[in-house]
Amino acid sequence: MRNRKALALFAVLALVAAACGGSGSGGSDDVEEVVETTEAPATTAAPTTTAAPAGDPLVLASLMPLSGDLASLGPGIALGAALAVQQINAAGGINGQDVVLIEGDSGCDGAVALTSLNDVIAQGAQGVMGAACSGTSLAILDTAIAAEVVMVSPSNTSPQFTKMDKKGFYARTAPSDLLQGEVLASLLVEDGVGSVSIISRADSYGRGLAEATAAAFEDAGGTVKTIVYHATDASDFSAEVTALSKGAADAIVGILFPETGCGVLQPAFEQGLLDSPWYMTDGVKDAGLASLCGLGTALDGFKGTAPGSAAGEAKDAFEAAYAGVSADGSPTFIFAPQAYDAVMLMAISAAANGVTGPEIASGLVEASSGGEKCIGVSCIALAADGVDVDYVGASGEIELNQAGDPTAATYDIWTTEGDTNPVLKSVDFGS
Repeated sequence: MRNRKALALFAVLALVAAACGGSGSGGSDDVEEVVETTEAPATTAAPTTTAAPAGDPLVLASLMPLSGDLASLGPGIALGAALAVQQINAAGGINGQDVVLIEGDSGCDGAVALTSLNDVIAQGAQGVMGAACSGTSLAILDTAIAAEVVMVSPSNTSPQFTKMDKKGFYARTAPSDLLQGEVLASLLVEDGVGSVSIISRADSYGRGLAEATAAAFEDAGGTVKTIVYHATDASDFSAEVTALSKGAADAIVGILFPETGCGVLQPAFEQGLLDSPWYMTDGVKDAGLASLCGLGTALDGFKGTAPGSAAGEAKDAFEAAYAGVSADGSPTFIFAPQAYDAVMLMAISAAANGVTGPEIASGLVEASSGGEKCIGVSCIALAADGVDVDYVGASGEIELNQAGDPTAATYDIWTTEGDTNPVLKSVDFGS
């Protein structure tokens, strides 16, 4: 897996070099909150931008975590976006010119992402695929909006985005965790779990998903013994794991990220908590936790949920193409289809409306629904000819609403076998 991720990053950088010429709660009353922390948004004056005249190339950026807690996932997600750009350019680009893709590191950190955002805006980016972490996007969104630069995230799942006024400059191709909470709760009930304890990141992603899962599970008749939140920058999680064990629940739900997740799972192993069944979420899928955490087969058989892809022609085409650029021939990666879709939606809108941020923003919803169904780069030619298209994505129908949220989604139920996370089944939500 590590070799594939390294090659995935190389593939993204190669595309950037070619394009740019170089660098370019629902919990019960006895819920116990052990740690409280708040992500403070980074603040910096927004850079000014000027609208690109007609005929200019479409300039996009990829802001994925190449450092920090999700660095093991960032390159594999970014490869989905790079694949989309490769296909668009092979088909003639936008306005007869190649799409330019600039790569930036968002970390999972607002300050890191803000520096990268300002840098790519200075290089002319009008649309951004990213950021990956919900809290990171929340920290930089105001800057992007002020600069009239579109952000389409493949992996922001916090319910917080739905209620925000994004002024049309933000959308996501991953569904809200209100849905993932329902899927996870249903899986727990299906498996005969009567009570759970939850350990979660204390950020917008973790809190939103923990609360959604707890509420849905209790609505289904289950009992939430305790919710323990851990600080995202902590180095020792022993106290949180000890608090988690007090619930004596049937199962444990872990809403974690890879690096800090190891900090939770290692003391859980030492305290015997891995003898209970664990249920994970999208934050650790495809991260190779067994090797990353040094836990051998201790995680085998644990289950999890994550946004996936709806079966169909679009999924098959994406997986065949992704297998051709991934180092080990794997046909997909967590959130890579959603990254591909984020770029395609921006490109379709640019082909129909123009390549500036406001022009791209004006057509995102229309590109995702309501017109002639199409997949991949075929949608771009249709949009350029004035056809109203309904993009069917690698991840599914998508169908953005006016809040920029997909109203159609597919979730995968996966398990753990060593460093792999094979999918057991998928669950579709219609629009």
